[in-house]
Amino acid sequence: MGRKERGFEGVRGVVLDAVGTLIDPRPSVAEAYAEAARRQGVVFDPGEVRLRFSEHVRRDEVDDLRGPMITDEEIEHRRWRRIVEAVLPGLPEPDRAFLELWEHFGRPEAWRCFEDVAPAVRLLRGAGLAIRVGSNFDGRLRKVLLGLPELAELADSAVISSEVGYRKPHPSFYLAACERLELPPGRVLSIGDDPENDEAGALRAGLAAALIDRSGRMEPRPGVFRDLLALASVLAGTEGGSREGSQR
Repeated sequence: MGRKERGFEGVRGVVLDAVGTLIDPRPSVAEAYAEAARRQGVVFDPGEVRLRFSEHVRRDEVDDLRGPMITDEEIEHRRWRRIVEAVLPGLPEPDRAFLELWEHFGRPEAWRCFEDVAPAVRLLRGAGLAIRVGSNFDGRLRKVLLGLPELAELADSAVISSEVGYRKPHPSFYLAACERLELPPGRVLSIGDDPENDEAGALRAGLAAALIDRSGRMEPRPGVFRDLLALASVLAGTEGGSREGSQR
C-alpha cells in the first residue's frame, strides 16, 4: 500500500510527537526517580516507581480530558511537582527531589534519539515535507532538541503545548501546529505514539494521523507502524519490505 491507499496522498507536512516517537529518556524515568529518592536515603523499587508513574500520569491526562485542557509553563510546573510528590511519597525533601528531576529532564543528556529518527527525518525532508515537532512537553523541550544533533534544526519551530496554551488532544493545539506549517489541516499528518493525543484528537481537528508502536503493544491495523522509518518510507515512496502494523 502506498500513500494514496493509506489516505496520505495530500499530505504536505507532518507534526512529530517528541517523547516515545523521537526521543526516549536515558536512564529511564523510573530509574531517574528512584535515584532522586536514593539521594535522600529513601529506597524505591524502580518497577514500583514505573507503575506508579504511569498511573499518575494517566490519571492526570484523564483529568485534563474532563477539563478545558488549557496549559502554560506555570501549570506544567505544578503538574510535574504534583506527579513527583505522588510517585515518590514520604521524602524528607520533596521540593528538592522535584527540582532535581525538573532540571534533569530539561537536559539533552537525559534523552536519546531512537536510531531510526535521523534517517527518517532525512527521508521526510527529501520528500519535500514540512516538519514540526509537536509536543505536550514544556519549554524545556527546546533545550533538549538543541542538544540532540539529529533534531537540533527542529528546535526553534517546535510547537509546544505550554506555549500554545492548550494540550493535546485539544483541537487548538493541532490548529496551531498547522499554522506553523502554513498548511490547512487536511494537508497535515500527525505522527505519534498515543492513540488519543496523536491520533484521535488529530483526526477530530481535521488532520490525518499515524501511530508509531515501538513497543509492539498495539493491535496491527492500518495506520500503525513499527517505527518512524517505516512510516517515512511510505511517505517518501521508498518503502521496500517495511510492514505496516508489523510488530517486533
